[in-house]
Amino acid sequence: MKVTVKVSARAIRPRLKMTPHDGLVVVVPAGFDKKQVPSLLLRHEVWIRKVEAELEAQRQEALAVSEEGLPRMIAFPHFAQSWEVEYMQTAIGEGKIKEQHQNSLLVSGDVADRVLCQRLLHSWLKHRAKVTLLPSLERMAAAHQFDYAEGKVRLQHSRWGSCTSRHTITLNTKLLFLPEHLLSHIMLHELCHTVHLNHSASFWGLVQQHDPLWRRNNKEMKSAWKYVPQWVSAQL
Repeated sequence: MKVTVKVSARAIRPRLKMTPHDGLVVVVPAGFDKKQVPSLLLRHEVWIRKVEAELEAQRQEALAVSEEGLPRMIAFPHFAQSWEVEYMQTAIGEGKIKEQHQNSLLVSGDVADRVLCQRLLHSWLKHRAKVTLLPSLERMAAAHQFDYAEGKVRLQHSRWGSCTSRHTITLNTKLLFLPEHLLSHIMLHELCHTVHLNHSASFWGLVQQHDPLWRRNNKEMKSAWKYVPQWVSAQL
């Protein structure tokens, strides 16, 4: 495993983090004896192996695409859903997508047409978002005592969510691929906008009440696109 040691003037104590690109990073305060790193890793071996396995699973999922860049497997980790995708060539110029038994998808038609297949898959993603994300939003609102008028989903390029002055909340379909804590963070952010339709101090104070780790989550959201498969974000 790749291990990198970084010295941080702001660090008070050693901490570990792991990313798909950087591997395992050990952040230590200035003056820390680097000879202690091996024993530090040994103490956190269980956590390291767990996160390593999760990242490997994500890497394998990313590789599960056809030569045309189309998915052979679609997984929504937080919702414990995994869909196998089968492509069947039929009539030229036509296309259908159908959910089959045991969480499998059948894409039929001119499957050699990559754009057609992507459109069908995007349409299916919006359907899954409606039946999966919107009930989650409703439960989140009830648990935190928020009221909103309507929930919608859209496959958006850059915005994870939005809330209008009429309290209509729109969620990005791509949220299906995010871990639980980031999904909750976005939902709570938009629900707080039903009270404060701005980013004032009052708004962030409300966010703090419902999402105490919002600063960490907000920072992590800057790289959250890494969870979204490339075929989902590809422009048609």
